[in-house]
Amino acid sequence: MNRPEYEKLMERAPQIKASGLEGDYRLLAEFNDVVLAGHQTRYGMEFVTWEWVQNHTSLWQGHYYGDNYEGAKQDFVTRAGLIPQDRLLSSEQLAEVYRCVHETLDSEYPMTGEREKLLKDVAVQIERAVPNLDELVQKSNEAELLVQERSDTPGMTQQF
Repeated sequence: MNRPEYEKLMERAPQIKASGLEGDYRLLAEFNDVVLAGHQTRYGMEFVTWEWVQNHTSLWQGHYYGDNYEGAKQDFVTRAGLIPQDRLLSSEQLAEVYRCVHETLDSEYPMTGEREKLLKDVAVQIERAVPNLDELVQKSNEAELLVQERSDTPGMTQQF
């Protein structure tokens, strides 16, 4: 079984030394005065992003991610300015895009082979990117069924 990416990084990462920082936080990445750190706790790994202040002697505005390494990495690349926030979609947004892609693929609309391949590739990419995709799609489907049930109930009006 492959070890998680962060385990290898943690082994060789230097310890972060900053005013007021307690514990063995390891520097996993740093760019544009933003830090991605890992910290082994008795409950497992904890990941956090911070910004350096006071000539790299203190850290502030910590965003804590528990054991969510992927979330911490995403926060790091956006805080550091490596990727604009507007270029990233949340898991919930990706689940809705996934549903729309499948609704389009399952429809009778005519489409080119190139478009069909592009949409299938998008669906596969989303499947790889969102670990709990099935759960999110199911929640979205259930929410729509509730809206449908309410709109079918006499005396109910649909809100826009």
